[in-house]
Amino acid sequence: MSSLGWIDFNSEDSAKVRTVLDLLSDTGVIDELGIGVIRDSFADRMFPGISTVQTRPKYFTLTAHLLKDYAENEVPKTRPRSLAKYLEEEEKWCRIEFVKAHGEGRQNLGIIGGTFGTDTNRDVVRKPSSIYWTGLRQYGFISPSNLSLVEFGRRLADGKHRLHALLKESGDGGGDDDDAMDHEHRIRIHAPERPEDYWETLTINLTKEEAEFLRFQIRANQPDSLLGQILMDTAIMDEILELSPSANFEDFAALPFVGSLKDESLRVTVRQARDFWRLLEGAHVRYNIQLQELLGTSEKLGGFVERWKNWRELLPQYLAEWDTGFMWSVVHERGSIPKPSTRQFVEEWIEECYAGAINESRCDALVKTQELRNKGKRARLRGTGAEGINSWIGLDGLNYRFSEVYQLVRDIRNAELGKGGVDA
Repeated sequence: MSSLGWIDFNSEDSAKVRTVLDLLSDTGVIDELGIGVIRDSFADRMFPGISTVQTRPKYFTLTAHLLKDYAENEVPKTRPRSLAKYLEEEEKWCRIEFVKAHGEGRQNLGIIGGTFGTDTNRDVVRKPSSIYWTGLRQYGFISPSNLSLVEFGRRLADGKHRLHALLKESGDGGGDDDDAMDHEHRIRIHAPERPEDYWETLTINLTKEEAEFLRFQIRANQPDSLLGQILMDTAIMDEILELSPSANFEDFAALPFVGSLKDESLRVTVRQARDFWRLLEGAHVRYNIQLQELLGTSEKLGGFVERWKNWRELLPQYLAEWDTGFMWSVVHERGSIPKPSTRQFVEEWIEECYAGAINESRCDALVKTQELRNKGKRARLRGTGAEGINSWIGLDGLNYRFSEVYQLVRDIRNAELGKGGVDA
């Protein structure tokens, strides 16, 4: 049995590693050819603060409420609980309340840890506060925005900073010079208003106040992102919700509002993200063709060969507006650093696309080399694995977190329309 470890230099890096492990634990996420860094760069540009391990937007506001209560009620105590201990206990309590509120219908509602029911002896390893922390920072719920959750807890517990725990931006009555100098270092927690019976009536659905607050925070703090633009226009939100809940990014990219976005950069980003998968789909088809030739069946091989032919016929359409330079600019803008081998593979694959992908031997060689570099000894195309592969292996589409965005838009809109009790 293999294991994975890492040197814990700081809490921020630890959180990033846990996120990667969460993604890898999803059996549906298998990035055999290592293009995830490009996918994630596009997703970050369009939908900052969103991740595939998020379930319901309620956890944004719920976590803000818990943090605010911690600062107001726990920190002033003589012997306060640490923030980590507080969240461990309170988030478990919230999970149990969600389960009680939604009963047997909870399975598909995105309640984190819902499968544990009301069991107080079991809980998830990755807490909602950790999963949603990046979004809380990027949406302005928390400031300073450069603190990890652990560092935030330390600052709250530091007596020198307690007096600076300003819990609401509104109502600040100015301040003296010392306040102005310390402004960037103050701990601030922004949370929506809540009714007195909030904790007694807790559900996984957003309240109207929470929905309006969350929408405002994203628009105010991420106005230039696609997500911010979507939440600025109710008509756009409704246009998105006309799609099926199972709609993918390709469906989203075809919506009329995308072509009429005033920000040209966003229009191009959506188009390039869509076409990136269209082009790289061919590489994944060739990957599966080679797998079937090595370890599969003639029946499956025939189906994938047909898919390859269909893909090649559409190549001119996929390349019509493609811009490799723009793709790399998005990657670099988000601070991502792809492996040199991945960059080489993507660029050489796209060169083959421009040539019509007629040299199948060359295409196969590129794909095999990339999988060997990306997966090492675990590469299937080494041909050392057991036979019997009878299904598609690897990515079969890039959704760029659109499913999570759809859920967020849906929950906000339902709450604003007074349908907060409508379960997903």
